Amino acid sequence: MQPDINSSSLFDVYQSLFNFNHDACYALDTDGNFILFNETAVEVTGYPLDKALGMNFVSIVHEDFLEETIGHFNRVINGERERFETVIIKRDSGEHVNLLLTVVPIKVGEEILGVVGCAQDISKNKRLEDMLSGKNRILKMMAKGASFQEVLDEIVFFIESFTHGAPCSILLADEEGKRLMHGSSPNLPPAYNKAVDGIPIGENVGSCGRAAYIKESVVVTDIETNPLWKDYRDLALSYNLKACWSSPVFDDDHKVIGTFGLYYCRASSPRESEREIIEKATNLTSLVIQHYHAKKKIDFMAYHDALTNLPNRRFFDEKAKKAIGGTKVEDGEKLCLMFLDLDRFKFVNDSLGHSIGDRLLVEVSDKFKQILSEGALFSRQGGDEFTILLEHTTKEKAQDIARDILKTLEEPIVIDGTDIFISTSIGMSFYPEDGEDVEMLLRKADVAMYQAKKQGRNNFQAYDVMLDARAYEEMQIENELRKAIERDEFVLHYQPIVNLCRHEIKGAEALIRWENERIGMVPPDQFIPIAEETGLIIPIGEWVLKTALLQLKDWHANGMKGLTISVNLSIRQFYQPNLISMIREALELAGVEPHFLTIEITESMTMDVEKASVILQELKKLGVSISIDDFGTGYSSLSYLKRFPIDHLKIDRCFVRDIAENKSDENIATTIILMAHNLGLSVIAEGVETENQLSLLKQHRCNEAQGYHFSRPVPAEEFTLIKVPSL
Repeated sequence: MQPDINSSSLFDVYQSLFNFNHDACYALDTDGNFILFNETAVEVTGYPLDKALGMNFVSIVHEDFLEETIGHFNRVINGERERFETVIIKRDSGEHVNLLLTVVPIKVGEEILGVVGCAQDISKNKRLEDMLSGKNRILKMMAKGASFQEVLDEIVFFIESFTHGAPCSILLADEEGKRLMHGSSPNLPPAYNKAVDGIPIGENVGSCGRAAYIKESVVVTDIETNPLWKDYRDLALSYNLKACWSSPVFDDDHKVIGTFGLYYCRASSPRESEREIIEKATNLTSLVIQHYHAKKKIDFMAYHDALTNLPNRRFFDEKAKKAIGGTKVEDGEKLCLMFLDLDRFKFVNDSLGHSIGDRLLVEVSDKFKQILSEGALFSRQGGDEFTILLEHTTKEKAQDIARDILKTLEEPIVIDGTDIFISTSIGMSFYPEDGEDVEMLLRKADVAMYQAKKQGRNNFQAYDVMLDARAYEEMQIENELRKAIERDEFVLHYQPIVNLCRHEIKGAEALIRWENERIGMVPPDQFIPIAEETGLIIPIGEWVLKTALLQLKDWHANGMKGLTISVNLSIRQFYQPNLISMIREALELAGVEPHFLTIEITESMTMDVEKASVILQELKKLGVSISIDDFGTGYSSLSYLKRFPIDHLKIDRCFVRDIAENKSDENIATTIILMAHNLGLSVIAEGVETENQLSLLKQHRCNEAQGYHFSRPVPAEEFTLIKVPSL
């Protein structure tokens, strides 16, 4: 049988329910003064029972929620029930506490004597809710393309809403990871922000510098006494900054990319709730920094060249379009586009390798950047092609810049101990006279650049309307050249090489000629460079070799048994992988002994000494002779000659031309002959046209000669009719 519960014991039940409730329970009189306060209420508010009783609720409610809370109280006093949220300020700590209140009137009969309520601490849930809402807001800003600065500022404002007046700071680690740069701290004094911008990351450099250094949170509860702050103490205290808590911000690889700091105007240590906030802040800051770093990197890659880090063609075109729109033609302003192409860069790639070629491009880019003013936009178009945009300029200023560019490449570039000589050809076009859009200006600058190459390279040319006609002519040549072999349009002419001791023709140099039914006779100096550039020189060169050897076989069969044939190799041919096998097959096909074949290469083709030496040794094993053509005009050191298995040196025609009238040219020729003989090499003089030239060459014991004095290059059927003039 259950015991009766009288009114006295019922009161005890209610009192137990009030006192031991997990929620804060309280009662107020009609004036709003506390008349009951349980233990949980003491914990939530921080006010002990003796302080709380008799205190008015208005004194603990946050001012932002006071008016609304009073309204709820008045409605309960009038007999209504209320359920609402409010915020109070906790005693001593000043912490904001979010409460969910359920409040009802205290009625005795018809009289209302006060109110009684239960308050549930929802601070943690509210904080999580606000955190999620704030994070989503920041993510939306990022998605909509807000700037990095705007998002950083928003993080600071967002976190500061939880710190009860403590200003926050985001510092960003520089690329080297040695300093912390200002990121965002809108509520710290500007002078203080400026002073700490760029502080070192170090063991004893304030809270933030040390946190980034040791990769752990650093809590300085009192700046005035902490030795970490010795260099910045006076500045911080002058702005009433007395405590600083800092946490490192990491990327996904645990690399420090910044710090997040909180400043307090009193000596203070973080509570658990504040540590949670700091953790959320660093995580969010990490997400944002990494996002914008990745975006910056992607944007950079989209608009810059990966090898040189120069702006790319896309960046250049966009900037040039804007620049054209901003050029004041009526004031006489001009805009200049320069198109640069490195001379003989393919030779560097073919002979020294692509890795050296890439390093050369970087070195050249750095040299150009050093001499160009800040107003010039310098970009890489691709390969060995570069462009420069000059705004608000004149033709004279543009020409001066072009001269400076050419001058900066006069000295060799040293890579891995190797001197590399490189030059550039520059074409220029001007807005508005040469075109009204970027595409047209670039095309015309390109045309002018090719004209610079034709005029000997290492110079600059401005666009001229006549250049377009020449460019069209070149395009025609290239198109027809691709079909020339199958149409059997090439022929070989042969120039005799005369032995100056025996007074007889010792050999013949095979020289290609091309006659096209649409273009007519095309000189070699017009189509050979195009063949080199397009790679057509490989099949053309193979045709020349096979045709020349077959002709030699025919001459041998018809009585000219000791005759040799000389065939020129281009740089592309010399470095082609199947060179040796191709020459071997051609010799076997023609049935000619290898020692009757002389391979001619130019001096500059041996720039890569090691690689060239290997190829030349393979040629010697094959049994052919090797001749250095145009000797004295290339880049090779004379010391390399003893390393190469060479048989002949050919004195370039530029030294022979004035040998009879110019003592310097005679001395050069004499020196080459003497040096060659000392090295066991024979000497062939090119371009001999007069009796006087021939006489001097014989006097200095030159072995062989060729030139118009003996015969022009002639077709094969005329070669056998050549008579050597009396020597």
